[in-house]
Amino acid sequence: MTPAIQTSRLVFRYFTVEDFDEVHAYGADPVVTRYTLFGPNTVEQTKEFLERVTAESSVDDGAKYSFALIHKEANKLIGSCGLVRSDTNGPQYSLGYVFNRDWWRQGLCTEATAALVSFGFGELGAHRLWAHVFLGNTASERVLQKLGFRYEGCALKSMFVREAWHDVQTFAMLRSEWQKRVS
Repeated sequence: MTPAIQTSRLVFRYFTVEDFDEVHAYGADPVVTRYTLFGPNTVEQTKEFLERVTAESSVDDGAKYSFALIHKEANKLIGSCGLVRSDTNGPQYSLGYVFNRDWWRQGLCTEATAALVSFGFGELGAHRLWAHVFLGNTASERVLQKLGFRYEGCALKSMFVREAWHDVQTFAMLRSEWQKRVS
């Protein structure tokens, strides 16, 4: 069952294979995927992604949440976000997000990420949420900092993607930090 997550402009839902066109539009875009671990996707890679996340959504183990983001007014899939449990010492989740670039610079990423953070700490009871951000992705840095994530450091040449090593920054928030912000 899909968790009931909504914001003023967005509805979160699980993916279906019918989402191919919208997902491929952003997943194949080299500008959108410049700072992601995937892409630009081929048709086959987008199909494989949708098959994987559709299958994962039927497993209720609390480990992976991949959400399609639907813009309410446009009634259109405009991006995605998710959480992946990475327990090392209590419930911790990494988070990520990606949007079709036609929907950038409208505050939608901050809105979606704030709801995802509330879901992670609220419903999932996470101890810590964290995100890796490729050095140079200042838009993601701003989103996370605006929501109260702390910069924890930069791991030099630690991520090998698209035949190159990348510097990756880590931003994180503890449950106690989130509780202070929302109370």
